[in-house]
Amino acid sequence: MTTPCTNLHLFVDGELSAPDAEVFRQHLGRCLECEAGLRDLLQLELLASRALGGSASAAEPPPAKVTPLRPWMQRMSRTVVPVALAAGLAAVGVFRLQAQPEAPTDVWLAGADVRTLEARLSHPMADRFLPYEPMRGTSGAANPLPLRPLAELEEQQDFRGIAAAYALRGDWQQAESFLARAPASADRDNDRAVVALSGQRWEEALNLLGGALRQEPRHAQALWNRGLALRGLGLLKQAEASFRDVASLPGQAAGWKVAAEKRADEMRALRDAEAARWQRLVRETWTQLTEKTADAAYLVRQQPAVTRAALYEAVRTATSADAVAALLPLAAALDQLGEGTVLQDYVRDAASRDFKVRAPLAEDYARLVKGAVVPGLLERLRVSQETDLYVGALLLTGEAARDAESLKALQRYAHGSRDPWLNLLAERERARSEEASGRAANAEHLLLATLRTCGAYNTLFPCAEIN
Repeated sequence: MTTPCTNLHLFVDGELSAPDAEVFRQHLGRCLECEAGLRDLLQLELLASRALGGSASAAEPPPAKVTPLRPWMQRMSRTVVPVALAAGLAAVGVFRLQAQPEAPTDVWLAGADVRTLEARLSHPMADRFLPYEPMRGTSGAANPLPLRPLAELEEQQDFRGIAAAYALRGDWQQAESFLARAPASADRDNDRAVVALSGQRWEEALNLLGGALRQEPRHAQALWNRGLALRGLGLLKQAEASFRDVASLPGQAAGWKVAAEKRADEMRALRDAEAARWQRLVRETWTQLTEKTADAAYLVRQQPAVTRAALYEAVRTATSADAVAALLPLAAALDQLGEGTVLQDYVRDAASRDFKVRAPLAEDYARLVKGAVVPGLLERLRVSQETDLYVGALLLTGEAARDAESLKALQRYAHGSRDPWLNLLAERERARSEEASGRAANAEHLLLATLRTCGAYNTLFPCAEIN
């Protein structure tokens, strides 16, 4: 009866078709007997091929391909094999004192015209600069790994080299298993982060890269991959900074420097575009609310985060109690999404204010929302009793991130409001304050924590606005 194990010698000799070879590779990962047999065959073939190569004339070029084991054994069993094995076994004792043979460069796809992996591996042979094209599925079938070089790499205990070969082909499970056998180092942490990036495990990758950079702060591959992880988390400003750090490193290939600068520029452009888009949507919705042309049901259903932000501005810019009270149904509809009454409470409180005092301030605040500079407005709002207008102005101008007392005022108001979105914004401003003070690591930690909290609210809040 034919079983998968009977194909072991055909697999080693390269005589299986591509589909059958792939089936056997899957079987090999589950069969301890075949795994042990493959290891024995490869070691025997390796020793024999070295012995034959050592007896060749120095003037003769090395063979382009080592003869497959089984046909070679059938032809030479009576004479060459005993000699080859004896010579090979004798060579084992001194093998580690000799220069290690170089693995063929096709192990790391040296003939490729493009790179299909956006992340950077630490192994030098796997980190050549090439134009980037995203990987479509896996490239293992089109670029099968040669077995003999892998056996040599394993004998040399170059587990990172083997992991890199698998990673370049999109075989992340194999890459991860060989990295687990590699000694601890910044390079290993970087490559483990590449595996995490392949699964969009952004925070895991970021933590691994943090470890790599603590060991080697100028680790080019780790800095590059850190930019990718931060981009995945939506921290575009921090991603830009990481790519700028890569571009500034001396002694690297010009292609990597240019690519890093391009990535950094893309992060800035994307961040600016997202900010402009958000401001435009909020301003358009705010205009609809103030002009009473909005379809409230549609807005709540289709863009609740934008509508929430526009509601705040509509309340702050209203110049009469009736105008504020007209927003109560919208507040109630949004509150239903969050299972609370914070927006309704806010609207009722604002409607109860003295509009003889509030209306002129609201008019000036509306000019601020439209992008105008209103000299002295922050101070006038600070000393007034219209704290929600003051908080809105602090957020619009960024003053809370620049001034400690302003930040405290924002935090007090957010805490007292019981509004989770205002509390998230207060944390964002605290992170920006940390960054402005030169404490970038603290800022990043705060932003990540704030993003995690925001994400728990699903689509209720605009988490992109956190950064």
